[in-house]
Amino acid sequence: MKLIKNIFLLAAVALFASCETDVDTPQLPAPDKFVAPVINACSDVIVNADNSAAESVIFTWKAADFGLPVQILYSVYLSSGDVAALLGTSSSTSFSIMKGDLNGVAMNKLGIEANATGTVTAYVTASVYGTTEYEPLKSADSNSFDVTTYAMPLKNFYVVGFFNGWSPDTAPEIWETGGGTGTFEGMYIFPEDGTNPGGSGFKIIEQRNWSAGNWGFDAFTGKGANFTSSDDGNLVLPAGIYQISMTSLPMTISATAVQRVAAIGTFNGWADDDSELTYNAATNVWESVPVTFDAGGEYLIRLNKSWDYKYGSSGKASMTIDGGIELVTKGGDNIPVAEAGTYIITLHADRTPYVVELIKQ
Repeated sequence: MKLIKNIFLLAAVALFASCETDVDTPQLPAPDKFVAPVINACSDVIVNADNSAAESVIFTWKAADFGLPVQILYSVYLSSGDVAALLGTSSSTSFSIMKGDLNGVAMNKLGIEANATGTVTAYVTASVYGTTEYEPLKSADSNSFDVTTYAMPLKNFYVVGFFNGWSPDTAPEIWETGGGTGTFEGMYIFPEDGTNPGGSGFKIIEQRNWSAGNWGFDAFTGKGANFTSSDDGNLVLPAGIYQISMTSLPMTISATAVQRVAAIGTFNGWADDDSELTYNAATNVWESVPVTFDAGGEYLIRLNKSWDYKYGSSGKASMTIDGGIELVTKGGDNIPVAEAGTYIITLHADRTPYVVELIKQ
């Protein structure tokens, strides 16, 4: 009899706990009862040299309603035609973005030409923070306005890490792929640093010092799968050569492994055993050993001993590297040598497009 009483007691406790959970856990109403946010009108935006880094554009909207007080994450987008680009996120009912950053999105994500005017549409979505159970609510009303873009100068950050002795004053540049793109690319070699077995630690810094912004693993909202973090929060990659690509809006970083950087051409009879380039962290360039060209000589840069990754001449002189030639990724013509002689082939791979120059010995 005592056993039966205990069984009934346990059942009652379980039933009570179940009922208590049902009562204490709020349930959102059906999604068709949700109310989407309503974005407010935005004035036309003109971006120029004076206001790109000094003025901002503020987007505001009426809050979404999910039927209960929940934490809401808003995402603000800009679109043109069938293309949409994320500007950023907010937990309030407003979002501010510098005109220069909006300019970069309009040009490089939505395809508006530099120094031209295009019509864009802003909209906002609302999601219940911390769950993907419900589809985001999108503001239904259109909010179109004109953006007049500006051909912004290139920006650059710096890469500092074990490979250069963690010395910010000698940190090599990583250049923007185009003015206002907010995307920065460069190729570097990361040797094993000893404190991260098999790996190499580094950070991205804003200036050649530790006083300005510096970003490690936790700073990036998006990271490639091959990144890990060290105990002190540095970015860590497996030791090797990598093409780094980072964006500043939002902060993301990815890395593509490269096995070999080399030159091939008439100097070695176009033999498959190409001449490997080595990375000089002090000058931030990739350099060949001295090679000798006869009159009419030509060459190419290629990665991984593969013709699928050749870099040839675009026929355009570099605007930033005196005597340099801009290269074409996976294409281009053979790069001509103006006169016979012995040269060091120098590759500037901290920018897009790559630039190559010959240093006569």
